[in-house]
Amino acid sequence: MADDSSGSRWILAPFRNQYWRERRSNPKDYYAGLRQEWAFRLEEQEGLYNDLHELSSPVPHHRAIQMRRENKLDYERAVKRIRRENNRMLLRRCRYYMLQLAREVAEASGRELTPCERSNVLANNKYLSDYDMSDEEV
Repeated sequence: MADDSSGSRWILAPFRNQYWRERRSNPKDYYAGLRQEWAFRLEEQEGLYNDLHELSSPVPHHRAIQMRRENKLDYERAVKRIRRENNRMLLRRCRYYMLQLAREVAEASGRELTPCERSNVLANNKYLSDYDMSDEEV
């Protein structure tokens, strides 16, 4: 799990096509790579959304779909936004499974998960998603 300069945790899978290397040398390949990553991340987001919906977990706002993608700059912004949204969804899915694991461990030892233990799982810094683009109540 990696951190970026803003302090966010990144668990999002990297896009295999390293098109950003072409940014200065071949603008057409760079733009084509941006469009390919957009399509990849959009499909990824649909799967993550469905996963979270089935888990009855709060789903972060996914507004990248509504962003303009009329030129290279618009695509760069949209791709950056969809990456952040997908990363949040992954963090929430991880948090759900961590809670499920904690419940199973408590149950295996013949007890229930205490409110304090539940809170500790949900507050684990490695799996907290940001609230700034969230529908989760603070």
